[in-house]
Amino acid sequence: MCSPVDDNFIDILNDRRQTSDIGWALKSWNVPPCRYSLKRTPEQIKKHVLSSNKIKAIIKQISEENGCTEEETEEEAKNIMDEMAHNFQFRVIRFFGYVLSKFMKSVYGRILVNKKGVEKIGSISSQYPVLFLPTHRSYSDFLLVSYIGSITSKYPVLFLPTHRSYSDFLLVSYVCYYFNLPVPVIAAGLDFLGLKFLSFLLRGAGAFFIRRSFIGDRLYKELFSEYVQSHIEGCEFPMEFFIEGTRSRSAKSLVPKLGMLQIILDMFFTSKVPDIIVVPISISYDRTLEEMLYAYELLGVPKPKESTRGLIKARKVMSDFYGNVYVRFGEQISLKEYFRNYDRSVHNLHPRNLIITLKKEQELCRDLANHIIRMHQCNLLLSPFPIICLVIGQPAVIRTEGVHIDILVDHVYWLEELIRKTGATICISGATFTESLIEIVQCHANIVQIDDNLHVSFKDVLVQSSDSHVPRLNDSTVKHAIPAMLSYHYGNQVLQLLVHVSMISLAMTCSGNDVCVQEDVFHRYKALRKLLRREFVFERDTDEKDFMHALRSLKDDNIISVESPNLIPLSSAIDKLEFLSSLLLTFLESYYMICQYLSQSNEEIHPTYKKLSLLCQSYIETALLEDTFSDYRCLSLDIVNNCLILLVNQGALSTITKNGHPALLPNHPIITTVLLDLEIFLPAFIRNNLNSRESLPAAKL
Repeated sequence: MCSPVDDNFIDILNDRRQTSDIGWALKSWNVPPCRYSLKRTPEQIKKHVLSSNKIKAIIKQISEENGCTEEETEEEAKNIMDEMAHNFQFRVIRFFGYVLSKFMKSVYGRILVNKKGVEKIGSISSQYPVLFLPTHRSYSDFLLVSYIGSITSKYPVLFLPTHRSYSDFLLVSYVCYYFNLPVPVIAAGLDFLGLKFLSFLLRGAGAFFIRRSFIGDRLYKELFSEYVQSHIEGCEFPMEFFIEGTRSRSAKSLVPKLGMLQIILDMFFTSKVPDIIVVPISISYDRTLEEMLYAYELLGVPKPKESTRGLIKARKVMSDFYGNVYVRFGEQISLKEYFRNYDRSVHNLHPRNLIITLKKEQELCRDLANHIIRMHQCNLLLSPFPIICLVIGQPAVIRTEGVHIDILVDHVYWLEELIRKTGATICISGATFTESLIEIVQCHANIVQIDDNLHVSFKDVLVQSSDSHVPRLNDSTVKHAIPAMLSYHYGNQVLQLLVHVSMISLAMTCSGNDVCVQEDVFHRYKALRKLLRREFVFERDTDEKDFMHALRSLKDDNIISVESPNLIPLSSAIDKLEFLSSLLLTFLESYYMICQYLSQSNEEIHPTYKKLSLLCQSYIETALLEDTFSDYRCLSLDIVNNCLILLVNQGALSTITKNGHPALLPNHPIITTVLLDLEIFLPAFIRNNLNSRESLPAAKL
């Protein structure tokens, strides 16, 4: 565990509370660009893209195909670039430096940044002022001494942060400005253009706006590709984008989106640049700004459109307290070193102006993306609250008076040891551990409570009329579901770190034997890994490595004994083994009921993903109302959608076209096979309850 005053972390809000924000925003800032920077302005970058031979050739081809003049296509290309391109201006960075200082001091206690990570970023920046960063013990600590180093950077830099909140968007830029690091340009969704005046400021802060999808729009795709690659080749700015593609409402790491990363890697694979430096950044929050919004989104309420009016309404968050923010810069990844065994000379026979992505390079891109996600997880710094949510969010607990603080302390102590072996860190802030837990519970006083007997539980959530929230679910369901979604959101932050030990625990407990053969447990572990590959990000070909690492963690924690070839649960730790195995039942129960719904349905053809996911959610709600089971986290559309994607990937659902519209065709034999695979891991009493339902209820829409 670590403390917020740990020498390894700097609270960058500390001096903001001591000195003038306007004076700080106007401070002297002069970080030279990369050694080989082309030093183009944003307008020159746009002109370079539009005048490139590649884009000119594409414009000519598209004009011929569409039967229009090249001038018309050129005008369309210019409009796309005007919509997409950033307009980086340092005066806007200074403005946001001032505004963000005010905002963050209002809603956050500390923003902790790892000193070593900042120093390493400095070592790859051109003539970076290397900072001596002392611990904060007195006012004099804020006099940071710097000198101009001689190290210069030759290569472009990618900042790849996690994405859990809107707060992530400019946080990296704020940290870079604070430590006199080059400020990145940022890939942003086109939704932000709805913010009108703010979108103008975001563009000035380095945001370039891209559509969520542009399948079938060749001109847009090529312009986007050329624009990104021009930045990589020109080295004017570091580039920041979210490899998960969107904010994770579930707080788990999402399966990475590979489009933008592949475009950048193409520059390396074709030797347009000799190397690229990737910097994974893990950002976590004691309390998420959008926690309640996420809870409703997970139940199916559409995400509100970004708008200036909505932003003004959201200003009330400044009246609440959201704890601390933790930013950890991970170990840099040199692509030249990471792909040292890959022979890039295969592109020597290709034309220099033509970039061809090989199948092997697509696999390498996915491997790198999954590795970055793993580094995100290993570098997480978390409060104890996600562990608290894992404990009090269990169905057996959520309907009772809660869990005593002493039991929570025991669980946090125990689980912290397992979590620490993954590389992540649990951060305490109180003088004692119990005080730290009480403090973090008070930070979340809007959703959890501690009674006079020191029992911690979720509060009853005031639910407004279902007509204005979740019209498909009744108020009673929503009342229980909102705390469950909040538990799901926060608990997932540590569950993704415990998933391997949980899979081994479940693989052992489901056998029903006191002694398990290690080979059989490994076989069931791989089966679980296959079933949950949409829920958790696993690196390719690391099954055995991850299994053995998790096995050692369980052994070192005295939960199991390893007596080759057998694994033996220790009688003194049966409750721990059962707790770990229960953490995955939410996903497996949801998958089981979805497959059950599809196998019982008389419909041969189902509607699109969205409609089918709502039908499945309604089926699960009926089971909850019938008391067939009691885990309201199963209502999460995040789980439902992941299950449907898994079934499509396994051939249990096929995408077809019916009456000109896409539809899903179930393959009942494969669905039955998946059901049998899931039954292995579900406890008998749950399986019997789920199978006791005689008929298929009419699903509501």
